Amino acid sequence: MDVVARGREAVVLDAGPGLVLRRYLDGRDTTAEVALHRHVGAHGYPVPQVLRQEPGGMLLERVVGPTLLEALLAGTTTAAQAAAVLARLHHDLHLLPAPPGSLAGTCVVHLDLHPANVLLSPSGPVVIDWASGRPGHRDTDVGHTAVVLAAAVLFGVDGEAGDAGAHDVPAALVRDMFEAFLAADHGADPAARLDEVAEHRARYSMPARVVEAATALVRQAAGA
Repeated sequence: MDVVARGREAVVLDAGPGLVLRRYLDGRDTTAEVALHRHVGAHGYPVPQVLRQEPGGMLLERVVGPTLLEALLAGTTTAAQAAAVLARLHHDLHLLPAPPGSLAGTCVVHLDLHPANVLLSPSGPVVIDWASGRPGHRDTDVGHTAVVLAAAVLFGVDGEAGDAGAHDVPAALVRDMFEAFLAADHGADPAARLDEVAEHRARYSMPARVVEAATALVRQAAGA
């Protein structure tokens, strides 16, 4: 199968007309991810349709369109528009009911909602890569996006982040998007749960020095 896209943890393979196979490099069980993916899709949230679970992955509807990051770099989307898209996707996601059995007061969170995980299809934005998704708090979710953007402002896009890392993104463009996102109507406080966000990022995806600097920038920019 031809490779359609690469990420830090998975590859996306061409699985035939209108289909892709998302396959994790570590062969993990995807039962929980598939269930959450189907849950948000059933409530009208824009995600690719899951056709079936596969060993170490899942078979998905293929969504045609650039990522939000690619559109930003191509100049077809402005930093303010990109920030507004991210904010609206957060806002709408957090209005969905949490899956049955979730703790009271929680909502569905993505925890990695950034411009490389949004595809701009002809019918609108579509959110991909639900590996970190779970029930949680909206402030945590928005905080993760803010920290990812802050890290890109300070250090550039992570070179190990698959296809996203191959892009040379101007720091000024990322800063404009970061500042616009903090001010956008996402319905949450990006600085409220930064300690939780920092612990998660340091454990799974970011060097400690990057996490420390990025969270400090979010606190400063948010006036926390």
